[in-house]
Amino acid sequence: MFKYWAILIAFLLIACKHQHPDHSHHVHDKNENTSPLYNEVMAIHDAVMPEMTTIHKLKKELKAIENPNAKSIILDNIKDLNDADEAMMTWMADFKVPDDKSQEESYLQAEKVKIQAVSDQMYGAMKTAATLIDSLKSSPIK
Repeated sequence: MFKYWAILIAFLLIACKHQHPDHSHHVHDKNENTSPLYNEVMAIHDAVMPEMTTIHKLKKELKAIENPNAKSIILDNIKDLNDADEAMMTWMADFKVPDDKSQEESYLQAEKVKIQAVSDQMYGAMKTAATLIDSLKSSPIK
């Protein structure tokens, strides 16, 4: 089963890199927009995006834990991971640098704040889930 998911993810990543030029505002292309602020926004995104794999791994680990007494906290952590995942997907879908250069700086400032919040949400959810997994493996809640 894991093999099929890995193949699917690989195809999706390849497909994302070969988007139609009309979607250039959604593609991370430093040749398209080289403003320092744009690069800052993309740096935050690029640092946290690979952690989507970690989020999926942690969700899988949490779902595999069979501890009826910890079921509620496990489900809460899975929800937090799902919310962080969804926050990144929503940010990426909504990110579109305006064509009007006079609006670009204020838009990118706002997007920097948004992607930093997504980053913080993702890292927080991952840290909490990893701590829970470690604690349940070392001394299961009774």
